[in-house]
Amino acid sequence: MFMKRNKITYKVTNDEEHAAILKKVDVLMRISEANTTREQRQHIRAMGEALMAYEQSIYEIPEPSTLEGILERQMYEMRMKHQDLAQMLGISQEELEMIMWEDKRAEIELLNVIREKLDISAEVISNYIQKL
Repeated sequence: MFMKRNKITYKVTNDEEHAAILKKVDVLMRISEANTTREQRQHIRAMGEALMAYEQSIYEIPEPSTLEGILERQMYEMRMKHQDLAQMLGISQEELEMIMWEDKRAEIELLNVIREKLDISAEVISNYIQKL
């Protein structure tokens, strides 16, 4: 018989709650992973998610506006490395890195592939082309 487990959740609505939960996470994180229970690990994860949600609600992080910034964000969100993104785009890792580090400009054909595969707005691509 399987019992449905309730998901552990926390909500942080102000700085005082943030500080208190941060202290709780700190205490639990000092215990080695081998010595924590499954429930403690679930609490750590839930508290971490609540802390992140609160921080994101009060600290605005602007969306990247450059092609390089967007590529970095996409790699982070998709949990990809340079070589993975390069393969997805059909270019070498070296070429991708040169484009990201602005040592080389992307060709129009590659920009179309990037726009299509990563769902990047035409405005970002246009801004990139105007800088050429």
